[in-house]
Amino acid sequence: MTPPGSELRRVRSLIADLDGIVWEADAANLSFSFVSEGAEELLGWRPADVLADPDFWAERLHPDDRDRVLERFARVAEDGGTFDEEYRLRASDGTYVWLRDLGHAVRDVDGVPVLIRGLMVEITQRKAIEAGAIEAEHRFRRVVEHLPAIVYLEAAEHDGEAPGAMLYVSPQVEAILGFTPGEWMSDPLAWARQFHPEDRARVRQIYERIERTGGEFRAEYRMYTRDGEIRWIRDEAALVREPDGTPLYWQGIMFDVTAEVESEERIRRSEARYGALVDQLPAIVYSEDLTGDGLALIFINERVEHLLGIGREEWLADPSVWLESIHPEDRARVEAENARVEATGEPFEAEYRMIARDGRVRWFADRAVVVPGPDGTALAWQGVMLDITDRKRAETERAEAEERYRALVEQIPVVVYIDPVDEGATVYISPQSETVFGYPPQAWYDDADLWSKIIHPEDRARLDAEPETDGATASSYRVIAADGRTVWVHDTSTLIRDEEGRPRYWQGALVDVTEQHRRQALERDLDRERDEAERLRAEDEMKSTFLQAVSHDLRTPLAAILGLGVTLERDDLDLPPAETRDLARRIVQNARKLDDLVQDFLNLERLQRGLARPVFEPVDLGAMVREIVANSELVAGRRLALDVAPLTIPADATMVERIVENLLGNAVKHTPGDSRIWVRLERTDHGALLMVEDDGPGVPPEERVTIFEAYRQGSSHDAASAATVGGSGVGLALIARFAELHDGRAWVEERGGGGASFRVSFAWDPAARTVRLEDQATETTSDAESQA
Repeated sequence: MTPPGSELRRVRSLIADLDGIVWEADAANLSFSFVSEGAEELLGWRPADVLADPDFWAERLHPDDRDRVLERFARVAEDGGTFDEEYRLRASDGTYVWLRDLGHAVRDVDGVPVLIRGLMVEITQRKAIEAGAIEAEHRFRRVVEHLPAIVYLEAAEHDGEAPGAMLYVSPQVEAILGFTPGEWMSDPLAWARQFHPEDRARVRQIYERIERTGGEFRAEYRMYTRDGEIRWIRDEAALVREPDGTPLYWQGIMFDVTAEVESEERIRRSEARYGALVDQLPAIVYSEDLTGDGLALIFINERVEHLLGIGREEWLADPSVWLESIHPEDRARVEAENARVEATGEPFEAEYRMIARDGRVRWFADRAVVVPGPDGTALAWQGVMLDITDRKRAETERAEAEERYRALVEQIPVVVYIDPVDEGATVYISPQSETVFGYPPQAWYDDADLWSKIIHPEDRARLDAEPETDGATASSYRVIAADGRTVWVHDTSTLIRDEEGRPRYWQGALVDVTEQHRRQALERDLDRERDEAERLRAEDEMKSTFLQAVSHDLRTPLAAILGLGVTLERDDLDLPPAETRDLARRIVQNARKLDDLVQDFLNLERLQRGLARPVFEPVDLGAMVREIVANSELVAGRRLALDVAPLTIPADATMVERIVENLLGNAVKHTPGDSRIWVRLERTDHGALLMVEDDGPGVPPEERVTIFEAYRQGSSHDAASAATVGGSGVGLALIARFAELHDGRAWVEERGGGGASFRVSFAWDPAARTVRLEDQATETTSDAESQA
């Protein structure tokens, strides 16, 4: 038989021995009604203290956990059920202790929660272990996600030709291919879909072979980015297996080697004589921890063993391997640069040689940057070492080729130069500069403004105004040599750009063309003399033609006057008075023709000397034209249509009269007798337009401008007209000059229906002049009539 109270003592003893805190709370007010002695052992708080203060437990919950735990506690008190929560509670020494609290609600007979009972167990040590594991994972993730490449994990299991599920992909997938990690992982076919079709079968064969035989997967292929661009990818992966050999997943890294592939292609094109270059630029990826007492290599990929024959484990165990493997001639320089960037935090960039275990020397371009931690402090050096051995070899060969080119350049009789695009001294100029200009190369290197100083002053502005172009340019100009000579040079240059398309240099050649310019100057002088001789010959021919025409125009009325005068002079003729008057009238008519012809010559000569100036007065052009046509003997017997209306404008009446008479005379002279003539006057927005048209042969297009030049005659259309038409070549020239004095112009065009349409325009408000041509003309006319 169990003694009374023994069961209760056993329960209390059991509770006291528990490595935890047993507790009980009232569901109605959430205050603790019982707390075991474990509270003092785990937290340093006496149970009596906890029970005395209803808010004791809630106030000591960690601020980040309080709301969540109290909400959960209240929900159990109200709805019942169980709970399992992890949270932090402040101990008596101020530290926080991680607890796992498991409990449940106790209901009364009506099912209403009345008590909550639970057990708190300390889990601080477990949480510390988890935090360490999370930190290690975060550190590895930071290393991976700062690599200049895509790191991925892909399930080994796959369905047929479809790839396995993507377990992880680093953020660089978005920078390189344009897809977020979430998009890439949610679509198992993303990798295959973006694959270039020409590379798919080849890479698939490599993939299947590695699956069968083991080893590392290595391939270069093309992929399409989201926006359709093609990127070259170097993919290196290893198949991770279970201890029993069962494949788990592929762990790999994808490098964007587009720039490397394009660089190789450029080198292959430019250096074809040296054979095909390698199609891969291997890289060593590494990371050095900065959080400890010194640099500690925490990661390096296996490529180091392939390139230098040094195992990854040896490299990680002994940090001095890197410095000891650097070529002795480069070691001090690299070590100094390494120390400098460690002190400043600037990116590390260096090119140096390393000696592999088999004695081979390889060149590397080492680039590293500081990776900051969450708080901004330096966390690690993350870097990539690119194998540039082939590039360095090519640079050496190019340097040798450049030396050969330099030797060739310095032997040819041309000044070759390289100038910077921006302000600065000449980069290179061949020694011929001293022979041609008297300035040695060093003078150009010492004085950046030497070229602008020796350019001939008359050519400097022209050269400065010439626009710069991207292509080849060529120009000729003069240079003042050191001894004062003027040297003509022909300058051809080409703009050289760097790989990013930025202008860097002007590369050109200066050829001494002084003798050529002298020959050209002599040829130009000879051409000018020939042109002048031809002009004089043409003027002589024109003068001969003009004299023939004038003599014809003068001889015709003179012959008529002479014949009529002789008739009147004969004593043996007894002429009736009417016939005598007719002979006298005809003498006067021919004398007036002579006067008009002489007056045209005088007017044209005054115009050319600037002596003839019109005085503008209101003139009714319609009335004047109608009167001239009615009194003109030139158009007597011709079919003429007149279409004029009153139109008053400022004009010089004498000049307008000569314009109308010359237009009528021109129409009569150059058309058959049965041709029709139309005279029209129209109002325009700018003034008046006088038109004299005919249905004759018209004016050829090539002569419609030249016939208004002084002493120019239009071509005849047949032999008969050529013999009878003639002309001094003054009438139309006078019309053009008079029209210009009225701020108008004279021209001829083809009449609709055939023939010529001569037109003269007059301005509403011509510029005022001061000398009246009429006064001079009247004086000349009076003298001529008195002499007659």
